[in-house]
Amino acid sequence: MTVLVVANAVLAVVSVVFAVVAAVRPAALSRSAEPTNGEKFYGWMYAVRAVPLGAAAAVVPLVWPGPVCAAVLIAAAVAQAGDVGIGVFRGERGMIAGSSVVGAVHVLTAVVLW
Repeated sequence: MTVLVVANAVLAVVSVVFAVVAAVRPAALSRSAEPTNGEKFYGWMYAVRAVPLGAAAAVVPLVWPGPVCAAVLIAAAVAQAGDVGIGVFRGERGMIAGSSVVGAVHVLTAVVLW
């Protein structure tokens, strides 16, 4: 169980890092030569959602197992499922794979800690 909780925390932190990159350097994820104002805007919108949710998904299982933990992790998994959908739409295999793994680990951790 400890390995799963640590893996969940590490993956949640990785998600937070990607969100910060999306906000600070949106061209790194969009692959645009020069990001548009819209890309910058959506990078910040993504970060505003992903940073607190990722931080909660990393910390809550370490300090508060049970139903509240499961609710936080399921919310984080749903956000990852949304990212998978975006990855499918854009044809981003790395986004599909990464978000699928992170979402699955969130769900598995939620089930184990319930």
